[in-house]
Amino acid sequence: MTPAQVLAAAFADDPLMSYVWPEPARRRKALPLLWESRIASRQRHGTVDLAYAEDGTVAAVAMWEVPGVEAGLAKRLTLLRALGRSLPKALPAIRGIEATRPSEPHLYLATIGTRPDLQGRGYAAELIRRRLADGAEPGFLVATRASNVAFYERFGFRVTAPVRVAEVALYPMALTR
Repeated sequence: MTPAQVLAAAFADDPLMSYVWPEPARRRKALPLLWESRIASRQRHGTVDLAYAEDGTVAAVAMWEVPGVEAGLAKRLTLLRALGRSLPKALPAIRGIEATRPSEPHLYLATIGTRPDLQGRGYAAELIRRRLADGAEPGFLVATRASNVAFYERFGFRVTAPVRVAEVALYPMALTR
């Protein structure tokens, strides 16, 4: 599986992705394109981390935004291209997430996902530990499932204030150092 396929599989039934693309068949087609474009826009800045399974295949993918690296226009353009007709549904969620981000420089975990058949084996935890180990800046992420909050709390992240975007609950989480 490519990194985009790993994320597509990991987010196949994610509440936010299900809101943006309610029809499962459409979501299955859209997610690989979304993640492919998002990965491409971040790889230029070295902010895509991969964990590999024992057989050498991609097990987990994390995409970050680091302080001082501005993805700006490229980020917006790839997002617009990937979302296509789903943009009107996605925009409130994007704006809601952006509004919760801290104003001070921070390490932002934009996305993390593990192949469904390898979940629970520590691959995502490895990616988070690796990135958090090399910096002293605060961190931030938005969990899209209440069930994932405890996982992120293990690394020191704390929910700031839950947010609702349409019918989807989001959990902004900050890591202060």
